[in-house]
Amino acid sequence: MTKPNLRGGAGRLRREAPPWQPLTIFFVILGIIYGLVFFTGGGSPTPKLGIDLQGGTRVVLTARTDNGSAPSASQLDQARQIIDQRVNGLGVGGSEVVVNGNTIVITVPGDDGKQARDLGQTARLYIRPVVEQQPAQPQKKDPNAKDVVNMTPQEQSAAVDAARKARQAPANADEATLAKLRAEMAKVNCSPEYSDPLVGYDKPNEYLVACGKDDGMVYLLKPMLIDGRDIGQAKSGQNQTGAWTVNVDFKGDAQKTWADFTGKNVGVQTAVTLDTRVLSAPSINQQILGTTEISGKFTQSEAEALANALKYGSLPLSFAMSDAQTVSATLGLQSLNAGLIAGLVGLILVLIYSLLYYRAMGFLSVLSLIWAGAMVYGIIVLLGRWIGFTLDLSGIAGLIIGIGMTADSFVVYFERIKDEMREGRTVRSSVTRGWQSARRTVWTGNAVSFICAAIIYLLAVGAVRGFAFTLGLTTLIDIMIVFMVTHPMVVLASRNSFLSRPAVNGLGAVSEVARERRKAQAAARSAAGVSVDASEGGNQ
Repeated sequence: MTKPNLRGGAGRLRREAPPWQPLTIFFVILGIIYGLVFFTGGGSPTPKLGIDLQGGTRVVLTARTDNGSAPSASQLDQARQIIDQRVNGLGVGGSEVVVNGNTIVITVPGDDGKQARDLGQTARLYIRPVVEQQPAQPQKKDPNAKDVVNMTPQEQSAAVDAARKARQAPANADEATLAKLRAEMAKVNCSPEYSDPLVGYDKPNEYLVACGKDDGMVYLLKPMLIDGRDIGQAKSGQNQTGAWTVNVDFKGDAQKTWADFTGKNVGVQTAVTLDTRVLSAPSINQQILGTTEISGKFTQSEAEALANALKYGSLPLSFAMSDAQTVSATLGLQSLNAGLIAGLVGLILVLIYSLLYYRAMGFLSVLSLIWAGAMVYGIIVLLGRWIGFTLDLSGIAGLIIGIGMTADSFVVYFERIKDEMREGRTVRSSVTRGWQSARRTVWTGNAVSFICAAIIYLLAVGAVRGFAFTLGLTTLIDIMIVFMVTHPMVVLASRNSFLSRPAVNGLGAVSEVARERRKAQAAARSAAGVSVDASEGGNQ
């Protein structure tokens, strides 16, 4: 038998702000979010979808070495890390970079294979003074010649050696040797479709015959003056003519080397080569003491990709690129539809149960879930614009679990209200006291969930991080919804004469228990000589 509660009060309750204040703040925040959604970034309310939902492009890069040997695991892993940094630097969310045997597989959202191919460029940059230049001569295509990607490792090594022998000469080469290089300039195939085996494997300390990237010229270049590894910072931007360029700042001794060279060689033509092709070959107009501009008829995306590649360093290997392949989103969309149908059915069942069991309070939980979903959706749209966050299947799983946790918070709160009523308190008093204890449980439960999500996000890779991110996001929004929406609405409902009726709020059975408990308390106090009026005051 339960002992009647003879306490005059369970302690002083903290005075809370009027319920309309947190509700107003919440809707102002929601309004700001959707104002940003519809009036910034193009106004599209569609979130950025991952590869499994919108499809993508997959490019396979086959590693090759200059001596035909197999690349080491450490070289492949280092290359993967650098390419992964380049992907992150471009803000391409939802991408994957994985090592598969002697290949690296890059998968990026969308159907633009060029972006994926650019990520795999070796990015070996050198600055070389120009000896002379001439228009490149069209070359007949050898029908029996193999592309580098189709060569065996031994054939690749032989092709690199042959190209070096024909197009390079030591730094101390005599005039006869340089004359051979000049003669070679007329034989070099500078067609963009030609697969040059020397790309990424020219010796920087030797003379080099190299093609221009876009100008149709072929150059005879002196040995390297500055290595691209001495670049401290690289950024894309537009110059005074509006052309897209890459601005680089050298570091260490390269700063003094470049300043001294440009000061003593005004009027000398100097080339910037990237992966054995000349990006630009301007003449030096004056001494350059600070940032150096690299021009090369870039588009905006090309300038950004090159700056990104230079910023994160060159790859330890050269890669032969295969064609880009489109990755279908059919399977992902089918899985998404199946998951959404299952989630919708489950949500409807939960809502029906809530309405039947909690009635008016169940209706408030439905409203809270709707506002929680609206808040999550708007934030995901904005995160897709601002940080490139992409929503994939694993992220949707995190959202569904997070929304389920929000429903758990409602149940905790409503059950605490019932517990307080079973102690003999009124609905209005129980809402306040139930909230005092329920919010501690809500805080604790969500704190544990958020810590778990943060640990998973820090330790995991790939799609699992998307799951952890959305789980952590919905956990934070759960707290916001419970504190700023659910509790204020329940307080307002408890003060409404219609909604506070036991037949409406679903608390009829427990209200009857409360009345019986109050009668028992009154009888106990009467027997003990305590004023009934005084005891009633303690139960409010």
